[in-house]
Amino acid sequence: MSITVSSLQEDINSPNHPLYLHQQDHPGLILISKKLTGFDNYSSWRRSIMIVLNAKNKLKIVTGERTEPDAISNIKALWERTNDMIISWILNTVTDQISNSLNLVSNAAELWKELQEHYAQLDGHTIFQLANEITKLKQEGNSVEIYYRKLKGFWDEMDALEAPYTCTYTCNCENGRTSGERDQRKKVISVSHGIG
Repeated sequence: MSITVSSLQEDINSPNHPLYLHQQDHPGLILISKKLTGFDNYSSWRRSIMIVLNAKNKLKIVTGERTEPDAISNIKALWERTNDMIISWILNTVTDQISNSLNLVSNAAELWKELQEHYAQLDGHTIFQLANEITKLKQEGNSVEIYYRKLKGFWDEMDALEAPYTCTYTCNCENGRTSGERDQRKKVISVSHGIG
């Protein structure tokens, strides 16, 4: 008898199932050491928590891809338990001030959406500062590797600020290619400007 990937994913006792909780999972678990403090670190916090939630196979619950089952479903209680666990994990990684305003949210996807709507707003001042840092960055006495790491860090932060919403589609159209090529040209220009 062969076992398919889809049957493994639907086995609630399998670690591949989004509702599966490991025996070491508990509400007090702190998934990342970085705490969300506000607008200033939302992008990096979001990226870190998404990586961990994906590694624990819980990201689909947070993004709403795995929705709450009907009241008569045999996995409703398990979904509620997993949902509450995820809410606890997220609240453990935000400051008390932020956490106190979110304590009444009872759905992990709603909590995620509320955080995104509140903190993912584009901050023109921060984008301007990053663009300025990229322009001012010089290799000077640093190795190319150190210079590139600093520059890439700025680019990654800029990308996170300018594209806070995850797109699940792969774009192969002409506009997508042109936009990507334009971004690459900007990066090449900033690299050639800073080396020397």
